[in-house]
Amino acid sequence: MIDAAFYGEDKNVLGDGTELRRARLDVEGILFADWGYDFSVDFAGGDADVKNAYIGYLGLWPARIKVGQFKEPFSLEEMTSSRYITFMERALPNEFAPGHSIGIGVDSGWQDLRFAAGLFGEKFDKDVKNEGDEGWALTGRLTYAPIDTDIRTAHFGLSGSYRKTDSEGEVKFNARPGSHLTDIKYLDTGDITKVDDMVKYGLESAGVFGPLSIQGEYIRTQLNRAAGMDKAVFDGWYLYGSWFITGESRPYKQKKGAFGRIKPHAKYGAVELAVRYDTLDLNDGAITGGRERNTTFGLNWYFNPHVRLMANYILVDNDDDADADGSVIGDDDPTVFQTRLQLDF
Repeated sequence: MIDAAFYGEDKNVLGDGTELRRARLDVEGILFADWGYDFSVDFAGGDADVKNAYIGYLGLWPARIKVGQFKEPFSLEEMTSSRYITFMERALPNEFAPGHSIGIGVDSGWQDLRFAAGLFGEKFDKDVKNEGDEGWALTGRLTYAPIDTDIRTAHFGLSGSYRKTDSEGEVKFNARPGSHLTDIKYLDTGDITKVDDMVKYGLESAGVFGPLSIQGEYIRTQLNRAAGMDKAVFDGWYLYGSWFITGESRPYKQKKGAFGRIKPHAKYGAVELAVRYDTLDLNDGAITGGRERNTTFGLNWYFNPHVRLMANYILVDNDDDADADGSVIGDDDPTVFQTRLQLDF
């Protein structure tokens, strides 16, 4: 994924430029019928960043067991591969999605009902200072798709995660303004100390009606702190719609409870228009991480199933507390125009 971004700067310098957003190699397969594996590494940041690295057992059909590092089952937007998401970056509430962790998980289902759950530790390269104990988490996701045809989908989902913090007891949330190229993260809580545990939950829904689709999620995170300290609650949500003017439909993968690859009908490709509103609120009491509300307009041209050109235009609306933990000027409302050329095979 090769990106370029241009910023209509308001109060802070964001810095136009280009970047290699992702450069990922992925090896996966099945051995002796019952054993699967997946190993993927992303080199885009100049280092080898391991994503998936797990062994799976398939001999308990319809259940599947995975051991290693993989995505914790949480959020429709997170579980949909970055190759197939509608916009260049996932919505702001995705900051709460756990992402990749080392653990053991199981997923299974019956007809239109699917579930996935697991017990997780930390990501492979995260180490606790002074040899303290790692944190751990119990995460699960339930999805229901009563309608699932080539051109019609109705999807509903519920995610939850209980997370025990590590020995340091520190938690931090921050988020870029819908654009990865800038290093400024307007929303930033700073280090929140003396956190014993946290609870996350998310509600999700999506519908496909021929060339039209809608998708939305709400995610909430509650931090439980040491005795005598107030809890902290943060939340965010997004809603978006898309329209394939060339007539295609977003393909739904029921086993994953997520969306998949677009296959254009015509030799000149498929064209999709989309608009999204997303918001994230990291303010609660004495914690002033800021609130941001973005409106994103998207254009996608799928030349074929493996090559896509993307363009996003973002209107950013920050409040006074969205100042990157005091390092930039708050109440900054820039605009973003960014493009991407993507190839996967």
